[in-house]
Amino acid sequence: MRGIVLFALLTIAACSGGGIDGFVNNPGCESIASHLAEKPLREARIGLVSGDITRIVDVEVADEPGSQSRGLMCQTDVSYGSGMLFEFNGLVSGPFWMFNTYVPLDIIYFNSAGGVAGTAVMLPCPNESGLTESAWRIHCLEEAAEYDPGEPYASALELPGGWLLSEGLVIDSLPEDLQLQKFVPVTR
Repeated sequence: MRGIVLFALLTIAACSGGGIDGFVNNPGCESIASHLAEKPLREARIGLVSGDITRIVDVEVADEPGSQSRGLMCQTDVSYGSGMLFEFNGLVSGPFWMFNTYVPLDIIYFNSAGGVAGTAVMLPCPNESGLTESAWRIHCLEEAAEYDPGEPYASALELPGGWLLSEGLVIDSLPEDLQLQKFVPVTR
């Protein structure tokens, strides 16, 4: 199954050549890319801390409803060592979904104290069957049930699929003391 997903991802990436660099070439994705070009997300450096080991991640911060609903949609690549941090005003619940998202992602949900509230391996939900947009959304929403952390969370971190494993961490058995540490925003 993962081989089929990888083939589909490579096909999608190959088809993205005519659009905006780094984004899938379709009208919905072009509007997301141009919006981000006009109003880029805030960037920050965070740490995943366990014991005396800190793994540094450079993130874009989604801290308002528009950026939170877009997330990493339409992107053809998420570089290792980078990701997206979703910061919410208070506790929220429910899963993330992969509608119009073309790269596999690992997600860690964090409670208000910065500890792990849940994790999931999220696979792309491309519209391979030519579904109507409404049917595609429903399909992706149904798949998202697998990504529900099962408890409220205050923030969530999306990372490239497999990055945690490359750092010696297994997503479904993270160290109990793993904490999200926020550093100073990156300025460029």
